[in-house]
Amino acid sequence: MKKSQAAKRRERQKKQANKSLNITIMIPSLNPDQKLINYVRQLSQENFREIVVINDGSSEKYDPIFDEIASIDKCTVLRHKVNKGKGRALKTGMKYVLENHPDCVGIVTGDADGQHRLKDTIRVARELIRDDSRLILGSRNFNSPNIPARSSFGNKLTSWVFAVMFGQKLMDTQTGLRGIPLKIVPSMLKIFGERFEYEMNMLIECRKQKIEIYEIPIDTIYIDENSSSHFNPIVDSVKIYLLIFRSFFSFIFTSIGCTLLDLAIFTIMARFIIPSDFHYRILVATAVARVISATVNFIVNKNVVFHKKGHIVSSSVKYFCLAVIQMFISAKSVEFLVGLLGWHETIIKAIVDTILFIFNYFFQKKFVFKK
Repeated sequence: MKKSQAAKRRERQKKQANKSLNITIMIPSLNPDQKLINYVRQLSQENFREIVVINDGSSEKYDPIFDEIASIDKCTVLRHKVNKGKGRALKTGMKYVLENHPDCVGIVTGDADGQHRLKDTIRVARELIRDDSRLILGSRNFNSPNIPARSSFGNKLTSWVFAVMFGQKLMDTQTGLRGIPLKIVPSMLKIFGERFEYEMNMLIECRKQKIEIYEIPIDTIYIDENSSSHFNPIVDSVKIYLLIFRSFFSFIFTSIGCTLLDLAIFTIMARFIIPSDFHYRILVATAVARVISATVNFIVNKNVVFHKKGHIVSSSVKYFCLAVIQMFISAKSVEFLVGLLGWHETIIKAIVDTILFIFNYFFQKKFVFKK
């Protein structure tokens, strides 16, 4: 009798705790199996606001699965007629929540392939309720022995690159278990990306907007080495890395363009505008070309590459100082290394300036155009 009363008391405590879970669960799905039904049934017992499953263009033979899910209490199935990608499915679900549950705390996203335990989903939901100013990540431990080698290496590499480019080390950049505060959902709907790259772009956007990203550890589950995943390790990884390095690639292309502009202006000034017998022809042509190309480079980097708003005077002073310092370091480094190694000065300068170019990107991002 005492055991029965204790069990009833635990059940009452559980229900009371879950009354405060004013959270909508959102699960994008493509060609699911019984694991999705089991997961949704478990979620339906936990007093969440609603469980929204997005059928992202699954073939007709999976209709019985989605029909069964739709029949479960507090469950809604949204449908894409054709496969549009995980990113688009998440946006469809977020738009639905904004329109139908504008007073809920936020959204917890989950995967349909059985990788997330119920207890971890609840933990993410409670953490989101505790502080809805942060993006919550349910992060897996990729040092666990049951992780497939390709997944472990890929996630660790992506985490390291993300830390270098955006200044925060995350254990798991590709987790599908996330707590998204409703207050940031409108800005998340504007993010570029329709497929798996969207989730990475969400992290990048949070870093840009100074939204804290908070991780809680979750169980790491891989069923048949994650064979049910629709993640393409080549195509989707390329898209993800293009997003991570997008600003750096823009920086490279801008630098190349301004270098060509500098050369073009120098040529026009030296050959067609300044008299050939003028003693300082080369100096003047170089100065004019450098001022114009540097100004264009500053404007493009500020507005396009790093998206820095306002503070043009402060940024321009920092930019000029960095250019002078870089020029001095380049000259002294080339002079020193030529004397040390005895290599041709052009080869040395090419190596030194390439290294400085990479450092220049990070200095401009973190110092000159810091948001």
